[in-house]
Amino acid sequence: MRITMPRHAATTVAVPLTVLALFGLTACEKSGGEATDRPSASANVSAGSGKPDKDTAPATDEQLSAVLIDGKDIPAGYSGGKVSNERTPGKPGQVVSPAVCAALGSGGVPDPVGHAERSYAVAGGDPESDDSVRVSLSAAPHEVLKKQLDDGVKALASCATYDITEGGEVTSFTVTDVRTGVQGKDSVSYKVTVTAKGKPLGTAVNTLVLHGTTGLAVTSFAGAGKGDPADAASFVTAQLAKLDATPPAAAGSPASPTAKPTSKPSATQTTDSKKTPTAGELSAALLTAQEVPAEYSAEDPEPSAPGTTLRLSDPRCTPLLDDGSKQRTAAIQRTYPKTTLDASVQPTEGVVTELSSAPHAVLKRDLDAYVAALKVCSSFSETNSDGTVDHYTVSEVSVGQLGADTVAFRMRDDHPTDGRLYAYLVVALKGDVVMQLASFSTTGQAEVPTAMISGQLAKVAELAR
Repeated sequence: MRITMPRHAATTVAVPLTVLALFGLTACEKSGGEATDRPSASANVSAGSGKPDKDTAPATDEQLSAVLIDGKDIPAGYSGGKVSNERTPGKPGQVVSPAVCAALGSGGVPDPVGHAERSYAVAGGDPESDDSVRVSLSAAPHEVLKKQLDDGVKALASCATYDITEGGEVTSFTVTDVRTGVQGKDSVSYKVTVTAKGKPLGTAVNTLVLHGTTGLAVTSFAGAGKGDPADAASFVTAQLAKLDATPPAAAGSPASPTAKPTSKPSATQTTDSKKTPTAGELSAALLTAQEVPAEYSAEDPEPSAPGTTLRLSDPRCTPLLDDGSKQRTAAIQRTYPKTTLDASVQPTEGVVTELSSAPHAVLKRDLDAYVAALKVCSSFSETNSDGTVDHYTVSEVSVGQLGADTVAFRMRDDHPTDGRLYAYLVVALKGDVVMQLASFSTTGQAEVPTAMISGQLAKVAELAR
């Protein structure tokens, strides 16, 4: 798996890539020294088809509890607490100011049909402590959830700060980093910093995804002085993957509480006979200029460059640079340069995304070989046709933390004349489509483009179904 990324104005270099990350949303209130996470609008994911199903009956507490991530589904390094089905209703006498921010201070759906949540902490820690990640699922009629989401997004547009007064005590909230569309059109994420009596209480990162009649909400919270909350993207990804694999209705019902999901040969295997996506379909599924953050531009999609004969220092590393083009039905890539203030200056950062298609069994075999190579290839070199040598260093390999059939890592490429290139890479397999995304930089560590990863993943998931 290999894509071509710009290095300097007149040069290109080929490196592998990989990607995946998502968010979940809830408003977090902390008052009187005790934290209370309050879902703003409920997130919703229709797990069976992956597509919005407004007519699906909302799931029960039992059904939602059965599909909360646990065991091997939890990102590495974390442990989960107990499942809770308690609702968080709004409190009488609570006043939100300005009034237009009331949707952000509400207790979520007043009486959801089903609700289940679980908190997770770094292994050995207390999942119920402030410094933890909470995953919440809520179910209600689609129109109820949609209205609450729309009200919440509208409030976020005008509520950079707001207060909640209860029993004479005032808790203040400062909202930043608002992003809509992080997981499809009906989604939003933001960061909120909480203070009371002039003292900071902590910071939460919240995301909401609306999809059908089931809600997914993930909140990562860090107490005062603890810095930014942990990145909860892997929790969202893991929970979405489990919802996709096991719909709440299949995870258990009043008539069959012990129903178990049907096993599959691969978590991303498609079960229908849908035709493998064409180049045109892949191109249409790439993020557009309107779907990426404002600091990025978008070049025209183009066919991926065919691979060349590799001369590597360690043949076991071949899967990392072999583009597998001979076995692909189609492969399209798009470059998103990070714009500079001076248009005459060549961008030194950006993102390259490639979507390629082939029968699932072919892509799955290649991905497994890719992951196996990463285990033994912490460093290797490639001799180019002009005699120069690229030296690659691999680090921070993460397998499966972003969902089934995914891997992410960092790579550094040192060239004797072109200098150093840094990349953050992810590969995600969905059905008959593999997404490869690489964030690159020539000046320092490549950033993790979370919004672009989640947005592209959502479009790939839709295409692969």
